[in-house]
Amino acid sequence: MFYLSSIKTTKIEPLGFERPAVEPQLPDAVLVRRETVSDAARVRMLARLDDRKLPHGPFIVAEFGGETVAAMSLSSGDVVADPFRRTKDAVDMLRLRAAQLEERSRQAEARERHAALAPLTA
Repeated sequence: MFYLSSIKTTKIEPLGFERPAVEPQLPDAVLVRRETVSDAARVRMLARLDDRKLPHGPFIVAEFGGETVAAMSLSSGDVVADPFRRTKDAVDMLRLRAAQLEERSRQAEARERHAALAPLTA
């Protein structure tokens, strides 16, 4: 038995979402950042691809090679990701970053409470 490699050259294009049918080799680097206005359409597309209801924002997103592949709602913790890509590591990184942001927010609130209760010195 011998193996013939695929010669597929079709593209997947649901509503402007365009990418090769075969996943290209992507760098190992993952970028995690806050969502911008230009990410809104891509996050909606990820929710549709993942067959989930779009969670409420704000979001943080994970990118591979300049393409957003996963997003996490900071208000609910819900995640939407491209089901046709390997996104487990990206989702884990989103959860880690969300926990860091939550901890930073708690520390800032604690500092504000402490400053409000501190006695005034003359």
